[in-house]
This record gives sequence, C-alpha cells and structure tokens, in this order.
Amino acid sequence: MKKLVISLNITREQYMEYYRGNVRNIVTKATNGQRVQFPANILQPFVSHNGVQGLFELEFDQNYKFSKIRRIG
Repeated sequence: MKKLVISLNITREQYMEYYRGNVRNIVTKATNGQRVQFPANILQPFVSHNGVQGLFELEFDQNYKFSKIRRIG
C-alpha cells in the first residue's frame, strides 16, 4: 500500500463547489512534493462548518486507486 500525507485548508465555500456539482476531484501536493488527485467525496466525514482543514494520510492500493483516508493532525 502506498501512503501519502497531505495538508488541506479548504474553505466552506470551496467545498460547496463539490455539492453544487462543479468539482469532482481535489488536486493537491503531498508533503513529499508529489502531485495527488482524489475524489472530493472522500472528505465528507471531515467537513466542518469551516470546511476541511488538517493533516491527512491517504492510502492507495498497488494500482494507485484510493483505499482510505484518515486525519493525522
């Protein structure tokens, strides 16, 4: 399993674009500098009134398909 750590600071307004259907994927850089893209819907458990903030670990299978996410900070 491949793991990447990302830091997110997505405002409420930015995440609302997902609900409006304007955004399907999040594109960001991992802490190691690698570009990563994943479905925005995986962040739903972490959405607060302020959006999505924090440090997260993404796990992918051997084909680089998303497996799971967890908040680590």
